[in-house]
Amino acid sequence: MPENLPEEIKALQGILSQAEKLDIAVYRELQKSQALLEHGFYTESALRLGRAVEASIYSTATLLGISVSVSGLSQLDHIGDEIKVAQVIIAQGHLDNGIKRLLNCIKGLADAVDILVIPKQNTTQKQSRERPLPNRQLYKACNEQIGKLEIKDKNTIRAKLGRESSQVEELGEIRNKAAHASLDGEEREVNREEYMDLVGKVSTVISTLFEIKVILQSS
Repeated sequence: MPENLPEEIKALQGILSQAEKLDIAVYRELQKSQALLEHGFYTESALRLGRAVEASIYSTATLLGISVSVSGLSQLDHIGDEIKVAQVIIAQGHLDNGIKRLLNCIKGLADAVDILVIPKQNTTQKQSRERPLPNRQLYKACNEQIGKLEIKDKNTIRAKLGRESSQVEELGEIRNKAAHASLDGEEREVNREEYMDLVGKVSTVISTLFEIKVILQSS
């Protein structure tokens, strides 16, 4: 490893070495992020870093017995989109067509509620109807679940998760910046300074999640 690498990058490479043994999904995302960084693609690399954190949260939550998705949520998203379309149609003066769409939304809402309330009776539903819970919600759930377990250094780990919860939210904001275009059409890129700040947070958050995995796997 070159001596002149920033400390943030050195720390991330240490996480990459751990990921190869602990979480292959995180390892893949970090590898791809590193390859993009070598070409100066900060925005694209930042997106991969966000995905690495997301993958680590998913796998840690699963290891703790937490469900990472809820059936029916994506269907609610679709209904919301359909209602917006109906509003536009009605605003354009096509009342009958708009009302028909709203009635279909009501039926779809009833179906979504059935899936949410009685998920075990809908095991044949396709996975496309499931949507992962938000990262910050899963991260909080991990902290709460650890509080119920008798494991080594439980209080220390919970304190770390509490301190780093704000970093998870900041990571999500930067990842969204990397993933989505600007609403006003202005250039929207992650610069080097933002990237280095992101790398530090990614290393901290994933390091704590890996610590949890090691403890759980050895207990």
